[in-house]
Amino acid sequence: MSPRILAVSAILAVAATANAAVAACNADNCYRALFPCSSPAAWSTASAFCATITAGGTTATDFPTRATGACGTAPSKYLSACACGPTCTPTPTAPPICPPLGLVPNGDFECDLTGWTVQVPDSAADTSIFSPGNTGSKAFQVHTKSAPITPELGVSARIISSTINAAANVPSKLTFASFFTNADAGFIGVIINDAPVYTIDAHDRPAGVWNTNSIDYNPTTDQIVIKFEFLFGPYPSYARIDTVNFNYLH
Repeated sequence: MSPRILAVSAILAVAATANAAVAACNADNCYRALFPCSSPAAWSTASAFCATITAGGTTATDFPTRATGACGTAPSKYLSACACGPTCTPTPTAPPICPPLGLVPNGDFECDLTGWTVQVPDSAADTSIFSPGNTGSKAFQVHTKSAPITPELGVSARIISSTINAAANVPSKLTFASFFTNADAGFIGVIINDAPVYTIDAHDRPAGVWNTNSIDYNPTTDQIVIKFEFLFGPYPSYARIDTVNFNYLH
């Protein structure tokens, strides 16, 4: 082999070695500045930059501002950091804790409507999670903007629990808090396993404050479903429930 060919081969080998060294991952301060573990949003912009600098070789100059303090303006530092890529594991967001009230899942609506089904047959009504609640930060609210327009057998809205495991023939008690904004707000009906068990008349409760309701109940099956139905008067009104608790009498 001629000396010239040997020289060219040596140069190419040196260049390949240099490029490999540049592209090697070095998780140094430059890397940590480019891919900060505390900012997953920064990983996206860093990845986009890395795609550019990798495609453009070492000619890129649009270095991320947050990284220049640690990386400077030497492309090799960025290529090294980009070779590592994001390696942090995002800290998962803990799901909200929704302990039951007695046997009722999410009976205080702190997890919004988890475990509940809402039906709104009346076009004059809407529902929401209201803050603050009776004892916690949330409650279930029904609002009528006018007299009922399309109620279903007088019902403007209803909220239905998930199936609750109980014990047949064991004396139990359902308690909950109710709230009416005015004495003409109407009624809240309570139904367990499709049988009416209790009715609250807004005229019988002080308006503008939470009131506690208690119902003794003896289940005839091992499962129950609790339903609250809201029937409104002729004026715009709000009605709320909260702190729904079903448990055995001890």
